[in-house]
Amino acid sequence: MAFFFARFMIISQGHLTNVEPSKRLKMYKIKTLSVLLLLAISTSAIYARSDIPVFCYHQVEPFTSNKFSLSTEKFTAQLEYLHQRGYKSLNSDELLSALAPDALPTDKAMVITFDDGYRTVFDHAFPIMQKFGFRGMVCIYPAFIGSRLAMSWEQLKKLIDAGWSVECHSMTHANLASKYADPEQETLFLKREILDSRSIIEKQLGNKVRFMVWPYGVYTDRTLKLIKESGFAGAMTVDGGASYRGLSPYLVKRQVIYNTDDMNKFLIRFGMRALPLSQQYPEPGQVVEQLATFSCRLDGLGDYSPDKYVLNAKITGKKADFSFNPETRELRASVSSAFAPGNYFIDIYLRDKATGITAQNGWLFSIAGKGGKSSY
Repeated sequence: MAFFFARFMIISQGHLTNVEPSKRLKMYKIKTLSVLLLLAISTSAIYARSDIPVFCYHQVEPFTSNKFSLSTEKFTAQLEYLHQRGYKSLNSDELLSALAPDALPTDKAMVITFDDGYRTVFDHAFPIMQKFGFRGMVCIYPAFIGSRLAMSWEQLKKLIDAGWSVECHSMTHANLASKYADPEQETLFLKREILDSRSIIEKQLGNKVRFMVWPYGVYTDRTLKLIKESGFAGAMTVDGGASYRGLSPYLVKRQVIYNTDDMNKFLIRFGMRALPLSQQYPEPGQVVEQLATFSCRLDGLGDYSPDKYVLNAKITGKKADFSFNPETRELRASVSSAFAPGNYFIDIYLRDKATGITAQNGWLFSIAGKGGKSSY
């Protein structure tokens, strides 16, 4: 690594010889910081991991059109990085098997998902995925399929034939918490958005839908109850962190990839490790009238010391004052001001000072009232 850094500095100096001295110093500092970050990430990557990073993409196209549209150049670079390090992609059934409490530890496994069903996935992402031997999951909503920007049912069948999975992303990409205040109306709404959507997908494609993939990452205690009772094997969120053996298959975590993410940011998302938690309050998906405190238990943190770890707790839009009890392994946090109705994320972070590795576990809850879109 020392050789790599020295070589980079020599090359950088050569490239900057014709640059004005003041600008040269600034560019030199930026390049130095970038390499140090990459070296830190590369160093942490040598530590074995048995958790499962799950990526959430939307569109892949030659020229990006919005924050969810990734260029083919960036997408190729990200997949090439994973391929060179021996990572294998899992389809839906393989992911479910890997999450089982009695499963063997995974080795360099990851999941690549694409939300909505854009045609750019078939036209551009699919051939790039094939180049590296990866399979993906497409999470679709039937009201979109067949439209000008979407894939056709025939194209989705071709993906299935290539080993991909096609999962349910609702009927119309509606916010599934939006009718929580009216349970009677909500029942009909969720039947159409979740159950009827699944039926259409299975009828059109002949596949078995395993996962419900929440639009906007929004789910509630009632939507979770419905999919469990109606035979879905799992659900995918945009909650923070990596997924891991023993995690509920109804709480699969995904890292959303944006077009503003450079390679450094992608490596940070990829490098975020799993942080198993239990006894969360509020529970994932829980709808509460208001929230003054939240808590959880970090079961595996038996060796906690401020000299060894950096622990942090965050909540959407608020400052959280927290404490951690090493004996009970309970984290408790207080929030100083009231929440408006809507959907919020809690995130717990743990950084190992010796390795630089950071682990994360996030979950969503809602404050009763009109459901709002999440920020993802």
